[in-house]
Amino acid sequence: MNRERTIMDNWYPVRLAPRDGTPVILWIEDQEAPPSYPVTVGAWEHDDITGRSHWRVFGARYGTHTYFDRQIVGWRPLPRGLPSRGGWGKGR
Repeated sequence: MNRERTIMDNWYPVRLAPRDGTPVILWIEDQEAPPSYPVTVGAWEHDDITGRSHWRVFGARYGTHTYFDRQIVGWRPLPRGLPSRGGWGKGR
């Protein structure tokens, strides 16, 4: 996949992703160990023991995985919920 085209299709470059533990949608490409789901949710975290930082991604089958910026094609913020209109389904 062409990284520039991906960014043009509403994906942000990984260098602009939040590094504060905020969960985001990640597009992952890893030639050596392809992820089960290339588009998934992950969060940036810092390992106090090793002193390294990485993307922590949760997988249904194998638990958590670690990825680095070079494996991330792009990211998007998580969608926000719809604003409340005084109660779901009331008055209809």
